[in-house]
Amino acid sequence: MSEKKYINIEDVIDVKELQTLQDNWAKATDLAFITVDCTGKPITEQSNFTPFCKKLRKMDAFREKCYYCDACGGRKAKKIGKAYTYICHAGLIDFSIPLMVKGQYIGSIQSGQVTSNNMETLRPITKLSEGWKEDKELVELYQQVTVMPVEKILAVAQTICDSYNYSVEKQYNSMIDAELREKDLRLIKEEKLRIEMEKSLRDIELKALHYQINPHFLFNVLNTIGRLAFFENAKMTEDVVYAFSDMMRYILRKSSNPLSPLGDEITHVMNYLKIHKIRLGSRLQYSVDIPEKYYGVKLPFLSLATIVENSIKHAIEKKATGGTIQLSAREEKGDLYIDIVDDGDGIPQTKINSILRGDAYKYNKESAVGIYNINTRLIHYFGPEYALMIESENKPSRGTRVTIKAPLESE
Repeated sequence: MSEKKYINIEDVIDVKELQTLQDNWAKATDLAFITVDCTGKPITEQSNFTPFCKKLRKMDAFREKCYYCDACGGRKAKKIGKAYTYICHAGLIDFSIPLMVKGQYIGSIQSGQVTSNNMETLRPITKLSEGWKEDKELVELYQQVTVMPVEKILAVAQTICDSYNYSVEKQYNSMIDAELREKDLRLIKEEKLRIEMEKSLRDIELKALHYQINPHFLFNVLNTIGRLAFFENAKMTEDVVYAFSDMMRYILRKSSNPLSPLGDEITHVMNYLKIHKIRLGSRLQYSVDIPEKYYGVKLPFLSLATIVENSIKHAIEKKATGGTIQLSAREEKGDLYIDIVDDGDGIPQTKINSILRGDAYKYNKESAVGIYNINTRLIHYFGPEYALMIESENKPSRGTRVTIKAPLESE
């Protein structure tokens, strides 16, 4: 059985609004009002308190007795589930209106501070105090207290009880409805993110499937070209063909696991870089400095190659002099950080933010789709603290650093 949720009166009632309402009640009825929580602690200011009660509550000998009467009246009203009218310790008529939400007592509205000619129908809430009668000023102030028929007091008490508890219950229900709507919106956003991520993964799969029209035929052709290059002593052509063949096998592999060992990712990247090195010549320099002890760490499939491809496309090919790409790894607090660094002209921070948020992908499916997909998959598989990191000064030849963070031991 789930534990019952405790409801705080100030979470349900707008105290500022209640104060205004309480002041208006006081003016309309000529009664005093104050609202307390379930412990008897006041949460509103006094409304129309009599001079007698104000002075009495300032005196150490009687203040706690006044608070005790409020608390007892609230508990009695809670017990009977409706307004309870009684005589306080100083001999005045007061009533308590229980504030209930879903059957839970959250506080009470205390009112009264009047006398009546037919008080014998009411009971004292506690033992009557006699000491205040020795204070001449208090006696004079008591004699100034408003006299009101008990029937009118009872009618006011029950009217306010019925109307205000209905208002509190309605306000609480509105609050719960708002919380539920907020929760529903949050779930909708999470579902939308999940659908977008799955769509992004399908986009990657579809791009790979473009090459799968007839993979056996493709590899037969590549092997034939490789053998011809060998017989014709065309070493460079042979290297390109076999590197490309290995890349295609890796991309088209059949696997239900979306994560790949770092070692396999590095092998794929080395083949990719080898082909571009032959194509670009001295315009491309690269180095891979990642210890083999980290080769078992799992990464999202094709994550390294996608970032390297992005660096070649935007940092190397756009410069007449070419550039350098460096891959390195470092270990920190149980995580592996893989840095892919180029010496291109960098990326503006606004564009970096747009790429990671997915804005660039949403408005242009060809723009930064790979980077956005990697970031989405890292967060999905490892958590938000493993989001992709991109740093750039956005200055000529100062380059860009893209960092993949992954747990050293992943399930």
